Amino acid sequence: MVRQRALLAVVLLVLLMTAACGGDSDDAPDDDPSSSRPPAAAPAPKRFDPPARFASEGQTLAKAPRRGGALGKPEVAAVFVGSTLVYVDESSLAGIDVVTGDDRWVTPMPGVTIAESTQIATPILYEDRIYVAAAMTVPDGPRVSSHRAISLAAVDPSTGAEVWTATIEALPGDPVQDVRLVGVTADSIVLDTSTTTYVVDPQTRRTRWQTQFFEPTVVDGTVVAGQLGEDATETKTRTVGLRLTDGVQLWSSAAAAQQGRSFPLGPGLMAVHGRDFASAEPFFDFLDPATGESRYPGDSDELSALQSCWFDGRTLVVCAATGTRTVAVGYNWSDLAEIWELPVGDRAAPRVTGAWHGAVYGLLKGKPVTLDGRSGAVRTNAAGAAPALVNEYAGVSAESGSLRLFPALA
Repeated sequence: MVRQRALLAVVLLVLLMTAACGGDSDDAPDDDPSSSRPPAAAPAPKRFDPPARFASEGQTLAKAPRRGGALGKPEVAAVFVGSTLVYVDESSLAGIDVVTGDDRWVTPMPGVTIAESTQIATPILYEDRIYVAAAMTVPDGPRVSSHRAISLAAVDPSTGAEVWTATIEALPGDPVQDVRLVGVTADSIVLDTSTTTYVVDPQTRRTRWQTQFFEPTVVDGTVVAGQLGEDATETKTRTVGLRLTDGVQLWSSAAAAQQGRSFPLGPGLMAVHGRDFASAEPFFDFLDPATGESRYPGDSDELSALQSCWFDGRTLVVCAATGTRTVAVGYNWSDLAEIWELPVGDRAAPRVTGAWHGAVYGLLKGKPVTLDGRSGAVRTNAAGAAPALVNEYAGVSAESGSLRLFPALA
């Protein structure tokens, strides 16, 4: 009897163990260990600082805006924010992933419609916000008649969400045809409509001061600099610096100019180009925007053939001229010492389109090339593209009349 009970106990124990080890096959462990692993992270996009070669087949994004009508030069109305390119697309602002080519967001410009045939100004990135402006028409209302004004907005570059928007009232008689967003600082936003310059307080979004016959091009620290005309025709101008807080003139060039033009070259540096009003002789010089004093260590007369310059964002300024003779010159940004010049020997000068982080981009005999910015030597004569705007992921050009994106390859 005891033996039977012991045997029964063993049988029951075996049955219990079998039940514990059995069960539905769905509960069985997966023999494939890979299924229990977390999905692999996407590989980090390749970065080239600076890129030397681009995909030759660019992605067309939008029609490039032309300031001043159909005969104007197509503008690269875009700005990089890491791997996102923020660009103007008719009456909207758009963001695209430059690595994948996928659209990220589209934000219509407040108060602007395609029917108005207006153009959005080239956006500016300042302290993790995108600033953008455009001409708009304020419709008729109970207390106001229809009139032109400026639409101004700050946008989150990662989502396209509007941080704030504002309508900037224009002076009576200002047609507000072309709006340029000249520069942004912590306490000033500088706008221009071809006839009037408006300096707006970004906190209150109200105009602090405005002036006419001024073509601002450089916002540097506490100064806005550009060409100030003696009358509405602006055929006779002087390069001046105005204080951002109140518009007081801080300095003026001694000589008047015709066809005067100025452009920024990084903090504390600008260039000015034109013809002397009295003699019609060409001139070119590097100036300090804060004082108007020349920064060039040599005789500025030797610069007179130059027409345009680019700052590479680090240590290099590249200047160029085209026409009867194509010239390109590299300077140290800090002291403007010349480090190379083309043409030299059998090395021809390209038509420069841009510069970034020690690389110079351009077209040589119609083909895209990339130069070493420290020596002027050719890095590659098969660059794929000659962009005007570049970062570590891609380049952007508007040469064809369309805004085109070229991914970096090397």
